[in-house]
Amino acid sequence: MKYSGSLVKKERELIFKLFLDRNKLKFGEIEKEIKIRSNMVSYHLEKMQKDGILEKKGEYYFLTKTSERYIPIFSNMVGAELSPLPVILIAVMNKNKILMIKRNKRPYKNYWSMIGGKMLLEESFESASLRQAKEKTDLDSKFISINSVLHERVEGDNLIKHSFILFFTKVKTNQSKFKETRHGTLKWFTIKQLAKEKVIPSDFWLIKNKINSRLDVKSAYMNENEGELSSFRILN
Repeated sequence: MKYSGSLVKKERELIFKLFLDRNKLKFGEIEKEIKIRSNMVSYHLEKMQKDGILEKKGEYYFLTKTSERYIPIFSNMVGAELSPLPVILIAVMNKNKILMIKRNKRPYKNYWSMIGGKMLLEESFESASLRQAKEKTDLDSKFISINSVLHERVEGDNLIKHSFILFFTKVKTNQSKFKETRHGTLKWFTIKQLAKEKVIPSDFWLIKNKINSRLDVKSAYMNENEGELSSFRILN
């Protein structure tokens, strides 16, 4: 039997999935659960160790600390379930003007939008906003506020094609000269000028209605060690 790339991927996903319910497994337990030949189980386990997904201690296999980070999003990664994508949207302000970017990729290609992107695992709303603004404009800025949260869904052909949870934040900069990046064309606008442009409707609504709002969003932190949670605290 010749193994295709898709079959290899599927079998390794099945192995990873076993660790969603158990924190350690023996070789025989893995072989019994996924029902494939022992030589292929050995092959997968060896490769998953080399790739930093699994580690072995004695008779048992464990997820590495790095791969444990994928547990909450495993269903999304393999396409078993789709969830809304959290996105930071940043109003980069200089006096009464807001810096917009004309998107050069889908979705919303050729629409003006606010600066934005994904929030990294270790980031706060503040650090994510400042990083995204710096990466996409080369502007240094000061974080001001979290202004609003909006759940956006896009339907086409009787199907929800996209779903985002938009965390709308505001930063201010004293600089006006930005640096063009690969992400799209940049331009300063007043809100009045934006009304005449092709802007993503949800972005324009947030700018028009929530630019001066403030939302009290708390961040929490806790430790986890072998399934036990401790040291819970609110950071702000």
